[in-house]
Amino acid sequence: MSGRHREARSPDLGGVDRADLVLLAIPLAFCAAYAATSLVVRGYTLPVAGGSLAAGALVVDGLFLNPPDEA
Repeated sequence: MSGRHREARSPDLGGVDRADLVLLAIPLAFCAAYAATSLVVRGYTLPVAGGSLAAGALVVDGLFLNPPDEA
């Protein structure tokens, strides 16, 4: 045991970490890019590719550029 105790977080927005917001933004970015691309292009391949690139950019940001801190 380290002797340190983590404080219980309150349910307000101040207790939300950046990593939590990135996890929320990944499916939102996919859906937004898919919807925008599907309005312009007919078919399935390009909207899925666009959504995957948008979500993949957030994954790279969340894992490699700004990794979560160890608690």
